[in-house]
Amino acid sequence: MKQRLSQVFWRFRDGRRLFSGSSSSGGGGPVSWPTVALVASVGAAAVVYMNVTKQKKKAEAASKVEGFGKPMLGGPWALVDSRGVPTSSEDFKGGYTLIYFGFTFCPDICPTELVKMSRVTTLIEQRNAKAKLTPIFITLDPYRDSCAQVGAYVKDFHPKMVGLTGTPAQIGKAAKKFRVYFAEVDHEEGQDDYLVDHSIVMYLMGPDGEFIDFFTQFATANEVADKIEKIMKSRE
Repeated sequence: MKQRLSQVFWRFRDGRRLFSGSSSSGGGGPVSWPTVALVASVGAAAVVYMNVTKQKKKAEAASKVEGFGKPMLGGPWALVDSRGVPTSSEDFKGGYTLIYFGFTFCPDICPTELVKMSRVTTLIEQRNAKAKLTPIFITLDPYRDSCAQVGAYVKDFHPKMVGLTGTPAQIGKAAKKFRVYFAEVDHEEGQDDYLVDHSIVMYLMGPDGEFIDFFTQFATANEVADKIEKIMKSRE
């Protein structure tokens, strides 16, 4: 196509460009108006072709992005509850769970998120009495968050909320399953006054223990409840 356009647009004679409106029909003379019309039609066709190709590539790229599927989050974990009883992900199969990782000494973010999670649980209960949704709090601070500490903490939010703790190794494995980032901040040896920097995400798990969706701190309680309700209805 490029060779054809070059032959049409650029014709040389005596070292001069001969593109004009002359009607001369000589083989080496100026380009005629019919030729100009041909150039215009070929150019328009080329533009249309390029636009169609570009849109096709965009559609193919979009389909590839959508084809990646859900992120690989969740999996089997084993911790202990507020009574010191070994508890695992298997114990919650058969119902939906909403999981949040934090720590009881968190000054603001964790309480705010757990209040939201409690609100979501209540909204789901009000909309569907048969819905089974368990809110779960997993500490990222096993050194200070004992079974008793975690149990007392979750009682302030929702009667159904389950508080879990464990050894550093157990908690580390559980956090890794969900790709949770956490790190102690300004922690000096022998001092208990420190913070834990961590991800702020709620994870929705299905009745068979599979990961379904996640919600960041920017989602409101109503938005989260609406999404969960829609998911539950689609799976009935």
